[in-house]
Amino acid sequence: MPPLNTERSDRIETVRRAQQQLVDEKEKLEDLESALGKLEEVTRQTEETCQNEELGSEYLEAVRDLVRRMKNCPGLTGAVFEIPAFRKTVDLGVRLVLDSDEVTDSKLEQACKDAADAGEEDTVR
Repeated sequence: MPPLNTERSDRIETVRRAQQQLVDEKEKLEDLESALGKLEEVTRQTEETCQNEELGSEYLEAVRDLVRRMKNCPGLTGAVFEIPAFRKTVDLGVRLVLDSDEVTDSKLEQACKDAADAGEEDTVR
């Protein structure tokens, strides 16, 4: 083969290898960009979680402080919670297999409202 053809073939082979290396590097770059995106998302979620936990800790500390202060109040025995108690059993017509959660909740709410409107509830302390 004449020297020009050999040189030309070598250069073509060099370009082909360089193109393959570029393809390989591009795939690595895409993998790195994907990993970076995932890392940024995890970092954002972690920051949000930490902020929420800090806020929750502030509220929890405020509740603890309130409980400590309530212990110092003379005659204060604690908070009174009222829980309605009903005197009769009501058939709600709930079909557990067929009714959705929303339908069941609606039926329960209506039965409680009807009982309260009829004066059929007692308050338990």
